[in-house]
Amino acid sequence: MEGEAEFPTAKVTVIATWLIHLVAIVDEFYSEFDTNEILQEVGINPELLNDPNARVPSWQVSKFYEIIQRITGDEAIGLKLGARLTPGSMHALGYSLFASRTLNSFFVRYERFFQLISQAGNASTQIRDKRLVFSLTIREKLPPTREDAFLATVLRFARMVYRSNFSPILVRMPRPKPKFASAEFDDYFCCPIEYGCERLELHVSESDSNQRLRGFNPEFVRAHDQIATEYIARFDDEQIIPRIQSAIVNMLPDGDVSIRTIASALGMSNRSLQRQLQNEGSTFNAVLDGMRKYLAIRYLRSGRHSIKEMSYLLGYNDSSNFSRAFRRLTGRSPHEYLEKSKLKSE
Repeated sequence: MEGEAEFPTAKVTVIATWLIHLVAIVDEFYSEFDTNEILQEVGINPELLNDPNARVPSWQVSKFYEIIQRITGDEAIGLKLGARLTPGSMHALGYSLFASRTLNSFFVRYERFFQLISQAGNASTQIRDKRLVFSLTIREKLPPTREDAFLATVLRFARMVYRSNFSPILVRMPRPKPKFASAEFDDYFCCPIEYGCERLELHVSESDSNQRLRGFNPEFVRAHDQIATEYIARFDDEQIIPRIQSAIVNMLPDGDVSIRTIASALGMSNRSLQRQLQNEGSTFNAVLDGMRKYLAIRYLRSGRHSIKEMSYLLGYNDSSNFSRAFRRLTGRSPHEYLEKSKLKSE
């Protein structure tokens, strides 16, 4: 799947709940260290941790990880921190992940809402050689400890929603091989690990990825996906694309989705909307096509809608228009896409 458009580095932030939970873990398990002093050294006001909807500059979060690694001298500290994080560390996304239908939809949800966690990278979920590959391409240089913590958290959550002894087929990491703690990495991931790679990757067998999860709850998923969508749309008022995406989703079934109707819904002129999109390196048609593609694939994977119903939900006049548009966006017809991808997600 395609990643999101890149954001300017100056605006790269991380959801505060991640840091809130991280600080709580350090306070509980490494109480000899004063987290208030660490936060002050990083330049973060501890009062910020009282607001779960706040965001923290990404570089400050990286600095926090660097300091923790330095004062503990533990190469595997990222794994240990990530292995203790809970769903609340990811705001609404954490709870939505735990109600996903399959590991496939679990990872697709990471891809869709990764901006909520951080703007430091792009998440992607693909099928390669009969395996699901979840990857994270980083836009900025991150300390290895922070990358370790994220991948450890992803696997911890997967084990919690699927089974405790679940292991991936392969893990790839940009970091160099740890000098003294490689055995701890082997013990945690329980699979081959390749170091010095271009991106973070976690490979899952096709059979594991398609197993129904015991906590699947479609109503819970919809509610928390909506909270996550609304949060992303409002956390940075300067970003117009998430606001347009949210408006498109609400208006597609009515069939009257145009730059005029969306601009009106957002309370701005057509020209102002076009100008803001241009500033973010996009166009209205590109955003509309992207949302239709995402929703079409989601509806196909859910198996709950006929082609005719999907055509209506996506604002097309009839099934043939939908099928032609889907082929233009994906290179395959809806039926060909399902047959080739073999993905089952919510």
